[in-house]
This record gives sequence, structure tokens and C-alpha cells, in this order.
Amino acid sequence: MEQIVQRILVVRRDLTRAEVLKRIYEKKRSAEGYFLDEAAARIVAFELGVETPMQEAEASWTELPIEKLVSGLNDVTVSGRVIAVLPVQTFSRPDLTEGKVARLLIADKTGALKAVLWDDKVSIIENEKIAPGQIIRVLHGYMREGLDGKLELHVGTRGEIQLSPPDLIESEYPPIASFLEKISAITNKLRKTSVLGTIQRVYPVSEFTRKNGTHGKVRRLQLQDDTGQITVVFWNQKVDDLGEVETGESLRIMNARVKKLAGGVVELHVEKSTQIARTTEKLRARARAD
Repeated sequence: MEQIVQRILVVRRDLTRAEVLKRIYEKKRSAEGYFLDEAAARIVAFELGVETPMQEAEASWTELPIEKLVSGLNDVTVSGRVIAVLPVQTFSRPDLTEGKVARLLIADKTGALKAVLWDDKVSIIENEKIAPGQIIRVLHGYMREGLDGKLELHVGTRGEIQLSPPDLIESEYPPIASFLEKISAITNKLRKTSVLGTIQRVYPVSEFTRKNGTHGKVRRLQLQDDTGQITVVFWNQKVDDLGEVETGESLRIMNARVKKLAGGVVELHVEKSTQIARTTEKLRARARAD
């Protein structure tokens, strides 16, 4: 910690040693004892815009609940239930090499968090080794703010993901059902949502040609739970992923886009980042956990 304090004082000459130590103490107090001195000092340095060299043996602390995570933490260990698995994306770096990134939504009893997997860590999704409902532990992650201002847990070169760790008790993590919204509660104030419902009507697949000459497809169905009905619109690859369905089947749809129509009516649109699954889950009168 002392090395970090000295680094802050060198870079931030507008601060006194007493002011820096006060910030570190307040950071520890706000975390209710979860942070060691070095961890709290690193967070303060990050917030002050001061880079600190990583130690060979990074500071360690007990596994943190999601609600205690803050931007700037390094070497983070977090466990949670996988709520959604988003598609792998590729991108080009300035040196023309290709990179990969994928995202998971995980949750514990204190909150939910987006985990961002980079490059070789994406293989766990590509090889279909991970699925909604699983309990995972992320080790050696680091916390950053995403473009939307929300916290993200990043899993890079040093990171590791353990699937279904035997020392974790599954009943201590919220079920996926607790993150499902009731249809009657879906409004245009929501940007994304997840639902469980029974298919009441299935419409034929329609194909169309875009302005650039490429072809697409779309399919609609009516989904119902014990509070109401909603139209769900499947696009392109998701039409194929859905396959042939019949009335009476149950679908769980995670991370669908909420679209506002005239008169305050809303639809759910199933696109690339949406997950769909046939399920035998019983419909429950349970609202999504925020």
C-alpha cells in the first residue's frame, strides 16, 4: 500500500498524504472490510487517474459478492448463475489481427453483472461448454465501466472460468425464473427484457429483400403467460434457431428487445443477442429481479 500511496503523491501533487490515506480508509469502510489495504489503495489510485504497476503476487481477498464490486478492481473472484449467454463477436485490431469477444450475464443473490470474455476465453462459448442456468466462478478478472456506464467484469489473458465448482451450493444462487418479466409488466420503459410464456398462435415465415440486395426472414408468434399476451418477432437466423413450433409449447426468451408501437403497444424482438429455449418450466407469478 505504501508504494501505491507514494506513486499517487508523485503524480497528484495537489494531494497531501493525509488526504490520500483518508480516501483509502473511506474506500475500505465503504466495502465493509472486503478490501485489503492494497486493494483499497489501488481503487483510489484508479479513481485519481494514477496508474500503478501490478505486483507479481497480486493482492488477494475473499470472493466478492456482486454488489460490492467497483470499477478499478483487479484480480477479482466472483461466482454466479449464468442468466444469459450472448453471441461471440469478432473485430479487427489496429495491427490487423482478429480478436474475439463474448458476454455473459451472471447473478448472485446481491445483483447481476455482465462478464466480458476476450479472445481465447471465448472458446468456452464457441464449444458450447456453458449454458444459462449453470453456476460458474470467474477468477483473476478485472472491473471496468462499460460504454453504458454500468460495471463489467472482464476476463482476459490471466482470467479463468470454473464451470459448476463443486464447493458452491446451487440453491444459494437465484434461479433464472427470478429474472423473468411478467408480460403485463413489459412497457416501453424497458429496453431489454426476458420472459417465459406459452405459444398461443404461430404465424408463417415471411422472406424479404433488403435495399442492399441481401435476403432476410421474419416470423411472429403470440406468447402468453398468466398476466397477458405479447407479439414476439423473430429475425433472420433466430427464425432458423426457433425451428418448427406449435401452440401449447413453452418458450423462455432472454434479452429480447422491447419495441414500442402506436397506441402504447409493445412487441418483443428476438435478434442476435437474444436467447431462446423450449422449456417445460411452469409459468410462475414471479416478476423479474432488478
